Amino acid sequence: MRSRHLPFSVVLAAAVTLRVWFAATYPYAFFFPDSRSYIESSLLGEPGVIRPFGYSWLLKPFLRMPYERIALAQHMLGVLILAAAYAFLLRRGCRPWLAALAVLPVAVDARVLTVEHYVLAETAYLAATAGGLFLLAGRDRLGWFAAAGGGALLGFAAVTRTVGLPILALAAAYLLVRRVSLLRLGAFALPVLAILGGYLLWYHQHRGVYAFGQYQGRFLYARVMPIADCDRLRLTVSQRALCMPEAPRSWDQRPDNYIWSAASPARRLYPSETGDPVLGDFADTVIKQRPLSYVGMVAEQSWWHLTWRPPLNDDADCLARVWLPPVTVGSDCVARYYTPADRLGAMPAPHFLVDNPDARRLHAYGRVVTTPGPLYAVGILVTLFAAGWRVRRRSWRSAADALLFTGAGVGLLVVSVATSLFDYRYAVPAVLLIPIGLALAVTRIVSAASTARRLDAFIGGGRAARGSTRAPGNGQDGGGRTAPVPSEVRPW
Repeated sequence: MRSRHLPFSVVLAAAVTLRVWFAATYPYAFFFPDSRSYIESSLLGEPGVIRPFGYSWLLKPFLRMPYERIALAQHMLGVLILAAAYAFLLRRGCRPWLAALAVLPVAVDARVLTVEHYVLAETAYLAATAGGLFLLAGRDRLGWFAAAGGGALLGFAAVTRTVGLPILALAAAYLLVRRVSLLRLGAFALPVLAILGGYLLWYHQHRGVYAFGQYQGRFLYARVMPIADCDRLRLTVSQRALCMPEAPRSWDQRPDNYIWSAASPARRLYPSETGDPVLGDFADTVIKQRPLSYVGMVAEQSWWHLTWRPPLNDDADCLARVWLPPVTVGSDCVARYYTPADRLGAMPAPHFLVDNPDARRLHAYGRVVTTPGPLYAVGILVTLFAAGWRVRRRSWRSAADALLFTGAGVGLLVVSVATSLFDYRYAVPAVLLIPIGLALAVTRIVSAASTARRLDAFIGGGRAARGSTRAPGNGQDGGGRTAPVPSEVRPW
């Protein structure tokens, strides 16, 4: 029994060792500009206009502590996530070695380690999303408690990062495919509606509008600006003022500059959240008039997640290096330390490391050990093949499980590109979800192939028996009893 779990024991030991090494090398939590808004919302106890409050709520117990406690908690959460994923895959019939291989990327990926060390929502979001999907897909027969727990976790994930809203629709479609009862569907939907509806009411109480935030229009404005050829668009006078034909070429891959740069028309004309509807209308106009350009841009940059080396310019490559272990904390294009700020909302001062050999080693490790994009492409192809390969009366259940996890991972990549930009930070959930979907798909293919061989052997043996003895009738054995059908080929 111990040898059966030896591969996972090795993976788990590697995951723990790397996280202990990381925390010892970088003794403070990492800071990104988004971190400030999360901390500020948590201190004020009210929803922010840029990002939802879920992660800020989780930060409350850590506000009066050194912020490195947040990083340590997230590293421990990362280990719990991979252990839960391994247990889930075993429950769904995966071989232990295959389950261990599926969780290996999230255990050792250098970008995952680095993001866990940031005061950012990605690790908490991944835990809530994965936990919700594990509950929904964990058993052959979904219980109402698991349905409610899955709905609660996925609902909380959506108010941690709004990119999780489409995952709720995917989970609901999955439950419909499984034909769960109305009671189970209601148990799933009730906490989702309570969390989302309660958040909208709470946001309205503080901000006067029903929304999850008031920067969605601004983000989408920035997203479409690379394709906004204003000379060919039909725009109103106020919309045309938002054009920026002299924008630097590098902004095509870093559209977030249209949000934060002082040179952006949006920042100059609509500096507060009240201008979000205007910016959103501009984005809708561009998408409606140039739908193929928008779809092409999203498809191209989503594809970058599936390649070995995406064609990033210097500006975008600088952002990519932020998510790797730094040699010197605080220098350009790498992480800053999150040392305590002097006042609420202030950016922490950089804290430089001096000649840290372990930082150099971790940086070298990070340049090599990251999840390769082609693994995602393989996961997509194998999952689609497994879903389409129904051997005679093979159940759709295992195909639905694989599609759920692979679809969630790929969907998060595409939605993040469609609404924001290409960023490896947004690929962190895919490092776990797509390999899980791949493992489930491989298990389905192997099981289906084995079932086909058994069925052929069963039919061939029956024919041989009927050829040597006088059978009383089709489908009956020599004693007049109906011959049993192997359980592997019975419908789910």
